[in-house]
Amino acid sequence: NVVHGSMAAGTLHTMREMNVRRGPLLVVLFALITESASGAVVSAGPHTFPAWMPADIARVREPAALRLAEAIVTSEVTVSTSISETGRIRTSYYKSPASAGTSGDPILLLHGFDSSCLEWRRLIPLLEQKGRTVVAPDILGWGFTDRSAVRDFSATAKLAHMTAFCELVIGVQSTVVGTSLGAAFAAQLAIDQPALAARLCLVDPQVLVDGTGPMASLPKPLAELGVNVLGTRWLRGIANKLSYKDPETFATEDAVEIGRLPVNCERWLDGNVGYMLSGGIAVSSLLPRLVQREVLLVWGREDAIVPAAESAPRLQEMLPNARLQYVEQCGHVPHLEQPQQLADILAQF
Repeated sequence: NVVHGSMAAGTLHTMREMNVRRGPLLVVLFALITESASGAVVSAGPHTFPAWMPADIARVREPAALRLAEAIVTSEVTVSTSISETGRIRTSYYKSPASAGTSGDPILLLHGFDSSCLEWRRLIPLLEQKGRTVVAPDILGWGFTDRSAVRDFSATAKLAHMTAFCELVIGVQSTVVGTSLGAAFAAQLAIDQPALAARLCLVDPQVLVDGTGPMASLPKPLAELGVNVLGTRWLRGIANKLSYKDPETFATEDAVEIGRLPVNCERWLDGNVGYMLSGGIAVSSLLPRLVQREVLLVWGREDAIVPAAESAPRLQEMLPNARLQYVEQCGHVPHLEQPQQLADILAQF
């Protein structure tokens, strides 16, 4: 119900399949794939938010989104000075209170392209009801994680930052769950850092189409134009409808507002342009390295963005030991459209 990264990588996949190569058209299509903090505390009705939360939070109405936004905290994560001028990044995330987690490994939730941890707003309470500790960070360059001193928004930088975050905030092996393009980062994290990932769940994963393709070679002004277009409400409204089996129920104006909150964060443009021009993430050739790992594939039965009929057989061929489960009456975003089904699946994993 948001134009989160949930649909971003899927539209990128569609563009590649169409072999779209024309400059201006490419920019507009790129806009379809993606989704000022003040110095004072931001308030919306009875809710109070951190000072860095964009003022447009006042436009949001969904109680689950408002509750989660209030509960987001930050930690200073140490990274190389090649990634951040200061060697630190103020990283935003949600972590369950100590009283919530009584069973199983912590669950690390990685959102999709140009999204935020608010993407998980309906799933987190259900997992906590099942006694699980949940950690949902904002990936470097996206969400509400600070971009002010960041030099490098590439996939390599994002993964280095996420590794440092996990070591600081979680400190033990976790079940890593990634959705859409976030699944590519989840898979790469599990490959590179097995000590941090006990098991891996890929939800409607965009892992078979690598990188940002021809968009990586766009002139920067053209890339900036395309990224700026993606921040508009009307464009996100169009994209929002593609993510659901039941857009009449879920693709609301409020969903658009939630999805575009990060647009108002400092250096949002730089974060997305930097990632796009860096070439993005390429994990498909590395997936066979997960063949001996515990992997769960979850797909919305009616995902029109990354259709299971096309991608699931290829992934199962690469990962013959992986288990595949479908979420019924669901499109590309099970955590938003059918969160109870997904929570039940994860609780049994």
